[in-house]
Amino acid sequence: MKTHEGWNVVDESAGVLWREYEFTRGARATTMVFRGVDGLVVLSPGKGLDARALDALREHGEVRALIANNTWHHLGQPEWRARFPDAVSYAPSVACATLEKKQKKNGIAFRPVSELAVPEHVRCEEMPAWKTGEVLVRVGTKRGAVWSGGDMLINMQGVPPAPIRWLFTGTDSAPGFRLFKLATWHAVKDKKALRAWALERVASDPPAAVVPAHGPAFEADDVAALAKTQLERL
Repeated sequence: MKTHEGWNVVDESAGVLWREYEFTRGARATTMVFRGVDGLVVLSPGKGLDARALDALREHGEVRALIANNTWHHLGQPEWRARFPDAVSYAPSVACATLEKKQKKNGIAFRPVSELAVPEHVRCEEMPAWKTGEVLVRVGTKRGAVWSGGDMLINMQGVPPAPIRWLFTGTDSAPGFRLFKLATWHAVKDKKALRAWALERVASDPPAAVVPAHGPAFEADDVAALAKTQLERL
């Protein structure tokens, strides 16, 4: 996988990039970028990235949209809006009101992600059953679909120290490519409905790579099969 100014390049032609960031001490999340209709779309904009990291994206296009994939992944919005003042913020419809309250002091308004225009090779859908909202992005590339499923499938390389560690290991949420059981327990109101919805998309548009909201991109020969196995745990 190539890198550019700290950005990992999954697919150059589709503008799919990612990088991790620390949103609080010892806790990391992942930002994904893909090329939209008239510029770059940023999913889970990272908190605390320096100006050089943000400006490096201009080689791939101008940032036009910032997606908070749920009510948790919003902390970087003010920094990105300051750097890219013409960008529009989006979120799942069920999350917009909550996010606007959280970002009230910054005056950030959120539009439903269903209003975001995307190219024909991109699918950007709100997932069902998430109380906090969640987005599934699928970007078609020559190698197949690159998925970003927010806090549904993650790829944490380590686990927090005890006692938080016991929650992750006890639910088999980490380390490695896993269903984020902790998040789904807390935030999904109908796991059966979400499981059916997600497995249908694995069958119809199987992932060749997954860029999660936590951890590095997951790439393997059998990504779709491994994703299916994890989603069946819902």
